Amino acid sequence: MMLRMRGKMKKGIVRFAKIWFCIGLVAALGIVGRRGHRTAVRNSLSIPTGRKPLPEKWVIGQVSGVCVDAQDHVFIVNRSDMTDKEAEVAEQAPPYIEFDPDGNMVNSFGDWKVVPNITHGCTIDYENNFWTAGNGDGIIQKYSHDGKLLMQIGERGVVDTSDGTLKGRALNSSHSQFYILPI
Repeated sequence: MMLRMRGKMKKGIVRFAKIWFCIGLVAALGIVGRRGHRTAVRNSLSIPTGRKPLPEKWVIGQVSGVCVDAQDHVFIVNRSDMTDKEAEVAEQAPPYIEFDPDGNMVNSFGDWKVVPNITHGCTIDYENNFWTAGNGDGIIQKYSHDGKLLMQIGERGVVDTSDGTLKGRALNSSHSQFYILPI
């Protein structure tokens, strides 16, 4: 019995390690594949002078991620944290917003009911897809450049803990969910 439990634990640890290895590999390939472009962006990207208003009285919350694509378009990850006063006169901007090099908003996407509970971070891969994850649940999402959800790993609002919430004891036993222990 004890040997069987050790075998299952070992398989779970190996599977968990493989998942994180794959995530690390995707991140490393994205960095290596774009290394030359990143240098060019740093040398050519100009910061527009003058503020350009967002459409429809949008309010942006905390910006919890910024990434740049091959066309020097800047994507921001917006958090849904409007104040009560802001909500009286404006509406929450979409989760992900794209700006051209001149600072004009050219695209926005994401459904607050589908994105991670607490949006956080982004990267653009070599195929110009937008990747993001979040805090508060264990999902990773991949969007096409125009904002169509292509893939999701994990389930929104579900974490691998003893009670299924962030307050529960981490089990780290799921084969389909991510959960990072709090620091």
